[in-house]
Amino acid sequence: MKQLTERLRAIGRITGGPLLVRTAVFVAAFVGLVVAAPAGTLQSRLLAGLLVAAVLPALAPRSIAVIGVMVAMIGLWLVDTMAFGAPVTLTRLLALAVALYLTHTAAALAAVLPYDAIVDSQVIIRWAARAVLLVTVSGGLTVALAELLPGHHIAAPNVALVLGLAATALIIGLLTQLARRP
Repeated sequence: MKQLTERLRAIGRITGGPLLVRTAVFVAAFVGLVVAAPAGTLQSRLLAGLLVAAVLPALAPRSIAVIGVMVAMIGLWLVDTMAFGAPVTLTRLLALAVALYLTHTAAALAAVLPYDAIVDSQVIIRWAARAVLLVTVSGGLTVALAELLPGHHIAAPNVALVLGLAATALIIGLLTQLARRP
C-alpha cells in the first residue's frame, strides 16, 4: 500500500519530458497491439483490453509489462497469420517492427527518467531523431531488398536465420566497441 501511495504521489509530480516519453511508450504499444491483432476481432472489448495493456508499460517502464506487451504483439501477429491465415504484407510487418522498436526504446528512456525530472528538450529531440533515423534506414533497406529480390527465395530458411543472427551479433559487437571508446 505504501508503494502505491508513493507511486501516485510521483505521478502527481510528473513533468513534461517524462510525460512525453511515457506517452510515446503508450502510443507505440497501442498501435503495435492494434496492428498485430487479428483484423476481424477488433471489437470494443478487445480494443479496451489493448488500451489497458498499452497503459501498463507506460506506467511501469522498468517492469516486465514492457516485454509482456511486446510478446503479446508478436503473439497476436503470429495467431493472425498462422491460425487465421492472414496474408503477410510488408506494410503491416514494417508497422509492427516500428511499433516494437519504439515501444522498447521509449520504455528504456522512460525507465531512466524519474517522474519529476527536468529534461532538456535536446535529450528528447536526439532520442527521437535516432529512432526516426534507425526506423527509416532499416525500413528502407527492407523495402529495397523486398523489391530487388522478389523472385529469389532462399532454399533453406535456416541459412537466412543464421545470416541474420550473425549480422545482428556483428552490429552489436561494433556498437559495443564504439561505446567503450574514450
